[in-house]
Amino acid sequence: MATRNFVLTPSRKDVLLAGMTRSKARHRLVGDEPLSSGRLEAFSDGVIAIILTIMVLELKVPASADSGSLAHEWPIFVSYVISYFYIAVYWINHHHLFHRVKHVDVPILWANVALLFFMSLIPFSTEWMESTRLSPFPTAVYAGTMLVAGAAFFVLDRVIARQGVSEEEWLLLRRAAQRKNLISIGIYAVAIPIAFYRTSISLGLTFLVALLYAVPSLWVERYADTLEGKDAERGHHSELHEPYVGPPADR
Repeated sequence: MATRNFVLTPSRKDVLLAGMTRSKARHRLVGDEPLSSGRLEAFSDGVIAIILTIMVLELKVPASADSGSLAHEWPIFVSYVISYFYIAVYWINHHHLFHRVKHVDVPILWANVALLFFMSLIPFSTEWMESTRLSPFPTAVYAGTMLVAGAAFFVLDRVIARQGVSEEEWLLLRRAAQRKNLISIGIYAVAIPIAFYRTSISLGLTFLVALLYAVPSLWVERYADTLEGKDAERGHHSELHEPYVGPPADR
């Protein structure tokens, strides 16, 4: 009786996995292969573009053709300019932030989704504030929306900072950026109660934070230079005053 020799040919999946490293093959099999930062940036750009489009569609034309009716709608234009500038600043800093991403992991994904969610609330709070002609409570809600969006950006910044190197210059810049984020969150927190006193001051404080972030490296590098000078002075002081090690041993 003739015997048949069965030759097992490798499947296409086995051939693909054979040319991969062990970690990459595991990611491919499990389905949790890391995303590229370019894909996440493209997704974020699309969401931000939709947010800006919604804001443009919410603009209302004056009821009549005279100049007085156009001047009567000044809260709409002020709110729109501030919010548009804010979202543009977020987009610039988001683009600047993702230059430091080495690989996209789950914490970065969820921190980015949280930031986009709170940014998507900006058109709602802007429309409510302008439709009530800068009333105190809607203005406070607007400042609160900026507060949670700023806190979400701070979390995303911290999550991405985990991938940073431990060089001294980089650590100084990280400390300066974190101080800048905390100061901005503090300004937002102050702007919320001030809205019940005077809405124009609350909006001014909110716009001040946008100016601080208009250029991502503004004030950060200057503050890093100050920190570097303090660290150098502290190191020089420690060299001048050696620690006390006890009385000399008797000979």
